[in-house]
Amino acid sequence: MSAALARPLPADAAPAPFAEAVTRAEHGKARVVVTREGRPVAALVPTGDVAVLKAREDGQDSRLAEEALAEEAIARREAEGRPTGTTPEELAARCGITLDPDAA
Repeated sequence: MSAALARPLPADAAPAPFAEAVTRAEHGKARVVVTREGRPVAALVPTGDVAVLKAREDGQDSRLAEEALAEEAIARREAEGRPTGTTPEELAARCGITLDPDAA
């Protein structure tokens, strides 16, 4: 998404109908789908929508990273001949619980 934002297009350089669509999106009144030969190829959306999409992407990236780390931990346990289930420490961390090693 950020690559698309790296090359801004001045709205005043666009033909009138496109510039009007940009203005509507700018004021949060419209999300405009741009088509080529009847197929959707791009969208004009308010910048607030872009911020929301970026935040969702970042959340998705975090979730994927956590899954990859979990898969690595499973592979490590398998290689060491240990059980591959969730350890108490992992379960506690997922639930936001701090285990007290002296509380046994």
